[in-house]
Amino acid sequence: MAGSFDVMVVGGGPGGYVAAIRAAQLGAKTAIVEKDRLGGTCLVRGCIPTKALLQSSELYTLAKGGAPFGLVADNIGFDWAAAQKRKTTVVDQLVKGVEGLLKAGGVTTLRGAARLAGSGAVEVAGERIQAKDIVIATGSAVSRIPLKGAELTIDSDAILEIKEIPQRLAVIGGGVVGMEFAAMFAALGSRVTVLEMLPQVLPMVEADLVNAYTKHLAGLGGEIHTNSKVAEVAKSGKALQVRFSTGGEGGAVDADQVLLAVGRSPYTEGLGAEAAGVKLERGRVAVDDHLRTSASGVWAIGDVIGGIMLAHVASYEGICAVENIAGHSRVPDYHAAPNCVYTDPEIAHVGLGEKEAKERGTEIKVGRFPFAASGRALTLGQSEGFAKVVADARSGVILGVHIIGPRATDLIAEATLAVQNGLTLDEIDLTIHAHPTLPESIMEAALAAQGRAIHIANRRSQVASPAPASSPTSPTSNVAPMHNREQQMVTPVKPAPAPAPEAITAKKLELKKENRDFLLGIHRTMQLIRRFEERAQEQYTKAKIGGYCHLNIGEEAAVVGGILPLKLNDYIFTSYREHGHAIARGIDPRAVMAELFGKETGTSHGRGGSMHMFDAKLRFMGGYGIVGGHLPLATGGAWAVKYRKQKDVVSCLFGDGATNIGAFHESLNYSKVFDLPVLWYCVNNRYGMGTPVEAASAVKDIYKKACAYDMESIQVDGMNVREVLLRTSEVVEKIRADSQPRFIEALCYRFKGHSVVDPDKYRSNEDKEKWRKADPIVAFELELEKSGLADEEYFKTVRQEVDGEVQDIIKFADESPDPKVDDLYKYVYGGEWEESPALRGNPL
Repeated sequence: MAGSFDVMVVGGGPGGYVAAIRAAQLGAKTAIVEKDRLGGTCLVRGCIPTKALLQSSELYTLAKGGAPFGLVADNIGFDWAAAQKRKTTVVDQLVKGVEGLLKAGGVTTLRGAARLAGSGAVEVAGERIQAKDIVIATGSAVSRIPLKGAELTIDSDAILEIKEIPQRLAVIGGGVVGMEFAAMFAALGSRVTVLEMLPQVLPMVEADLVNAYTKHLAGLGGEIHTNSKVAEVAKSGKALQVRFSTGGEGGAVDADQVLLAVGRSPYTEGLGAEAAGVKLERGRVAVDDHLRTSASGVWAIGDVIGGIMLAHVASYEGICAVENIAGHSRVPDYHAAPNCVYTDPEIAHVGLGEKEAKERGTEIKVGRFPFAASGRALTLGQSEGFAKVVADARSGVILGVHIIGPRATDLIAEATLAVQNGLTLDEIDLTIHAHPTLPESIMEAALAAQGRAIHIANRRSQVASPAPASSPTSPTSNVAPMHNREQQMVTPVKPAPAPAPEAITAKKLELKKENRDFLLGIHRTMQLIRRFEERAQEQYTKAKIGGYCHLNIGEEAAVVGGILPLKLNDYIFTSYREHGHAIARGIDPRAVMAELFGKETGTSHGRGGSMHMFDAKLRFMGGYGIVGGHLPLATGGAWAVKYRKQKDVVSCLFGDGATNIGAFHESLNYSKVFDLPVLWYCVNNRYGMGTPVEAASAVKDIYKKACAYDMESIQVDGMNVREVLLRTSEVVEKIRADSQPRFIEALCYRFKGHSVVDPDKYRSNEDKEKWRKADPIVAFELELEKSGLADEEYFKTVRQEVDGEVQDIIKFADESPDPKVDDLYKYVYGGEWEESPALRGNPL
């Protein structure tokens, strides 16, 4: 082994072996030292084995969805052991390939751990070897954090060797490694929960791409908790439990395996770097612009210098370093370093994002092209996602490209070439792209940035605000073709909630452009309710809201679909204690929040607290306090309507808990005997405070209770807003026509506890995961996106607008005056009616 070399590379990973081969090509007598297998972490325990397994999971997903392609197979299963065997075969083949390349290039391979001995000497396996130049390429190691119970977790190395697919996987860390494993195991059927300390998983990726991916993961039953700090990992029976806190609220997730994926750290253990005069800064080897260290003749590349810790960057740096050794002058240029995330759909980006470009003071143009409009993506059956191009508005130079969708990690190559060479939007346009191919999407995105895309409608220069239409859409409609759409995807600026149309029919609920404005209004109302309830929960934890605070989270489709079919002259009596149906009815959300805060500007002037919403002008009789307390009142209201011979309908909303009390049965019986125009609308979210409906009632399907009174009764999918709208509208108009009571059970699922103070430990994680896959907002967004009525940018804008609106709502409530103590007993119902003549008679 003893001898001397011109160049000695310490570390045989993608940085080291590439540097060694290039040094030999330049005529240097070269050696490489590796204590493990050649190829390093990337080839042996990182990039390659994970991608091999991800390919297996992708094929499994495609096979399961193969029926539309003509692939018919029964009992499709996944053989984890076979996938592991293939992974090992791929790794072994590539390791042998690296060994052969080094040998063919004339590079001497030395086995053992290396230690820098100073003055150009390296000790390997007890022998001292001289080299004119030394390149440190020792890479990185898995990071560990001081976490209680960390010994119960596994890292990204160990998870590659597990013997079976975990039923439940918790991932601590939402970076690239964590999200790739989350994607793989979610596709294989694991219930995956990701816990990330930062506000966003994949923090280096543009938010609109991350939002699109998290929506996909949610569809697989995956959960992501951001702004979450993990406290400990503990044993829980035969499994594990991860305990964490989010925004001051405690939480826990059970798992069979817990992956600790909190990044990687430069690896210099045993290298003797500082003793040899190599300066370290917080564990990384410090280098100058040419990759020289502080020690003469010693260079460093790759993860060990703590820069962009990617295999392809390490290879690039390796070439730069040895060319500098050979007398060239190469300063690494990182402005076009691509980043790839092998989730499904894949994510890739290069260059600047929108936010970063704006922060640099650059005026930009942005073009997007959805894969739903790509002929090739549609033929592949993989049309999720989009390509986005960010360009300088004045020069047209492409600053960055961001892709989520099929083969994004391959598509990024063209984008990298464009960014590296300063190509313009016009130059991409002038390059002929083969058809049908996925790279056409980059060309179309570049054209879209100039307002001249061919296969999608171009955005108007003036952003319009969609006006609410008088009609909506159909659960049975077909997806509209994406090519040559005439309808613009314009971003609304706080449109009003969708008004109730004269009649909701299947035709008016179709996913077509003539119904677009109304549908987007519905979507925005659902988003507003979701964010309102989420922020109400936060305000409760800050003691801004007293008493109980019940939440609509997960039930948005049931309440919006149950309210919008009602006309403004119809009455609503409700003992349903959430707040979404008040907002859907059109009550000012500021007044709703102010009531929760106990303020004078609230719907009941702060007298009702968290369970007392009321608006006479909108005929919303919403005293919530007693479970089922409004059923008899609704019966009385319906008597008044019948007596006055009006064509109004009385709608009574209540939860599943109200169906177990006497007032429920008495009210239904009375309404049927006297033919009263009542819609009994039960929001069955399947659980009371700690008790599932089937355990609390002898009849699991609540709508069957109404059948006992010879009443027409139906059960609807309360997670599908279009189905709820259509079925409720049909029932409401029947009641209006014949003055016969009817019953609707909207079967849904609340994503939080019965109230803010409910720890929600009585529902199994399996049960929660099953229903989270049917998130009504996510499902509705997927319908809108697939039909070409909206895209992820639109949804992103809506979320931002709604978040700002709810912040204003909270500010309004917080700054509103408290009610006068002497007036607290006044003006709840009777007094307000008597002293406000405008409310008497017909308030409409």
